[in-house]
Amino acid sequence: MLQCVYVTRRLAIAAIIAISLGGPIVEMFDQWDQTLQDGNDTEANAVVVALCVGVAFAIGTIVVVNRIRALSSTSARHVVVPRAASRDVASFLGPSPTSSPPTILRV
Repeated sequence: MLQCVYVTRRLAIAAIIAISLGGPIVEMFDQWDQTLQDGNDTEANAVVVALCVGVAFAIGTIVVVNRIRALSSTSARHVVVPRAASRDVASFLGPSPTSSPPTILRV
């Protein structure tokens, strides 16, 4: 399911880029509309819509990423470690100079 979302998102972004770059190119070679007489430019309207959708994608991504970061930082504060477990971990972290390493690890 998540893979489908990524593929759809990439296709949408590719379509936005294609419309944004292709619109002005098509406008250079079009012969079917009289933009100066009627003031209606279909290609420019399509480019503006595509860019607005692209901005919406960008803002949505920023909002979602910030929300995920906020949730992960608040959930990290709620992790409770029992004191006995923290003492056990602390005993593993400290050096043990009185013991000798196994013979396999000696150089």
